[in-house]
Amino acid sequence: MPRHLPPTAVPTALSDLIQALRASPQAPDHFQAALTQYLGVRACWLAASGRTALHLLLRSLYGAADHPARCEILIPAYTCPSLVKVVLDLDLSPRFVDISPDTLAFQMDHLERNLSQRTLAVVCVHPFGIPHRIEDVLGRGHAAGAVVIEDAAQSMGARQDGRPVGVKGDFGLFSLGPGKPISTGGGGILCTDSDHHVQLLQRAWEDLPPPSRAASAGALVRLTLFTLAFHPFGWWLATRAGLHRVGDYEASWGYAMRRLTASQASVGLMLLERLDVVNQQRRENAYRLIRRLGEMEFVHIPLPEATAEPIYQRLPVIVSNPEQRERLFRRLWLAGIGVGRMYRRVLPDLFPQNSAEIYPGARYVARNLLTLPTHHYVSNGDVEQIAQIFEAECSGL
Repeated sequence: MPRHLPPTAVPTALSDLIQALRASPQAPDHFQAALTQYLGVRACWLAASGRTALHLLLRSLYGAADHPARCEILIPAYTCPSLVKVVLDLDLSPRFVDISPDTLAFQMDHLERNLSQRTLAVVCVHPFGIPHRIEDVLGRGHAAGAVVIEDAAQSMGARQDGRPVGVKGDFGLFSLGPGKPISTGGGGILCTDSDHHVQLLQRAWEDLPPPSRAASAGALVRLTLFTLAFHPFGWWLATRAGLHRVGDYEASWGYAMRRLTASQASVGLMLLERLDVVNQQRRENAYRLIRRLGEMEFVHIPLPEATAEPIYQRLPVIVSNPEQRERLFRRLWLAGIGVGRMYRRVLPDLFPQNSAEIYPGARYVARNLLTLPTHHYVSNGDVEQIAQIFEAECSGL
């Protein structure tokens, strides 16, 4: 059973929901302007989901491509499978690139082998709130004539070299879905710092229909449910019902072609004001866990470069073998810790028709990765209990 529910948690959540009910029709414009200023970019656009935003982006890029042979989208072999669905929906071809278990970033030699005159875009993912340096990806991608999309769905507020993640690439993509740094019960953000790309995308967003009354009401219901579910007690109930595994199934990978609702934008605007404070709490909790777990021989924690400022939406921990992972997961789960295993299959296994390669790095991560909670409900007692469970595994108890 979860512990340590702060007395202010429920009132804060309720105030956000009340604000959503009072949202003005101008809330999306205000949220869009605030995001543009926060990220320091030329323009931002809002959509019903990150997948909607990606769909519009790829459709626009393919329509403006120099020649129709550019139809391949390079994606890490270990990431969210719904990205691939968007690519396939547009009759484009996903091409998977292996990742390094040490950093969770692209294996650069494998990226180079997959770049060609058929490459339309490279999707560079910043997982778990950990920024990756993308200069090498940009250099290689641009040399091949492709654009680079930073998928910062889990990393809103993280920084690299003092700049927000998502602004160095040609495009930055963020999610407002459940469990993200800013969660409005669904939604997506696309940004760019290029005047040329602003003109390309403005036309696509002008054609995107506004949400209907039914869609707005449904979004408000989802926001309410997710607000309740992501408090410790609600999450404990939801995980026991298996709801945390919904994203594993293709039926949940769909998306609606419409704009973000006013109620979601209103909540997003409030959460953006608190984002840096919340991210700092996550960082502090992650560093406490890293200090306790980082010296254990069977544990590897992927860390960013010294110039990066991660937010650690969750702390990724890679252990030596799958058996250890399952033992640790079971012990942490029974102790009431919100442990996760993230994606348990690599994309080539989910979409075998698109690749025949092996992807050893991605497979190693999929077999051996655990993720630990870093949110502001994590207490010193939780950190101590997590450390004790890992120490027991280390000593063979």
